[in-house]
Amino acid sequence: MASKNPSPTPSISLSEKAYLQLKERILTLQLRPGMFLNELTLSEMLGIGRMPVHQAVQRLKVEGLVEVIPRKGLVIRPDSLKDMLSLLEARLAMEPNITAMAAERASKQQIAALKKIVMDSKRIVNQTERMSFMSLDRAFHALIGDAAGNKILADAQRPLHERSELIWQLRVMREDGLVVNQREHMNIFTAIAERDAHAARKAMENHLHSLHNRILEGSMDI
Repeated sequence: MASKNPSPTPSISLSEKAYLQLKERILTLQLRPGMFLNELTLSEMLGIGRMPVHQAVQRLKVEGLVEVIPRKGLVIRPDSLKDMLSLLEARLAMEPNITAMAAERASKQQIAALKKIVMDSKRIVNQTERMSFMSLDRAFHALIGDAAGNKILADAQRPLHERSELIWQLRVMREDGLVVNQREHMNIFTAIAERDAHAARKAMENHLHSLHNRILEGSMDI
């Protein structure tokens, strides 16, 4: 009997590839706020055709990461401190309830994965390593969104969290900011692991309020 050929590995479209690469460069400040570009330049930078890049730019525009200037080009949107605080307020309106749902619905595998992220983050306490912590922070919040078991909510939360990652580039965090974040993440994880929806909601509220206040306080010293 003839053996079956293995299924081909699924590949992402060029448009999706351009979108992901551009978004990553914006969020890590390789493409800096206020930078003026055009689609031809981006196409050459990525080695991807104009049409996929155009489609990617339109998605980034919808997410508020770029501003398109008709017939001229685009500008990487300069997210201000005020914008960052507004993003945290938007997350505060959504994420505590998502976290409560995660406490009720998370699988054992998801709880184990959350624990590993929290344990890994304990080793990162220096602000010079904040980009490594940012990756763990992204994974932590994304996993909570998935554990809530509601794709619509998870998809709504994700762009808010991704845009607020620019907080890590504002450099207004206290020296102990990573330790505080880790402690707050542990409180959130503990509540989820104990299936305590009320405590999980409160822990996420406290975390987002804390982050908002720490950034605001730090900005006063600039």
